[in-house]
Amino acid sequence: MTSDQIRRCIDLGAYIEYCYLPCLWGEGTKMPQYQRQSIEDFASFVRIDPTRSFISTDLGQAVMPHPIEGMRDCIVKLQAAGVSQSDIDLLVRINPAWLIGLN
Repeated sequence: MTSDQIRRCIDLGAYIEYCYLPCLWGEGTKMPQYQRQSIEDFASFVRIDPTRSFISTDLGQAVMPHPIEGMRDCIVKLQAAGVSQSDIDLLVRINPAWLIGLN
């Protein structure tokens, strides 16, 4: 989806899931058939509205990193890209917990 489409969905009440997997696959990996997303592009999407978004890794494939390692990598890269710790907390802790009823 484009940024405008994401904003429209959020305006209609949606929560948006961003999967980290596209930042890990691509040329030079065991999933080379897909185009890799840059961390800059990923970070620009998660900044659209962290209050209405969450991040998953979508990992679990035998040829990719373990999901916990992938989430750690995602967090470190978002920090390096300048995403605030409070936004990261919303995206990977607070919003997912709220969405599944773990207030």
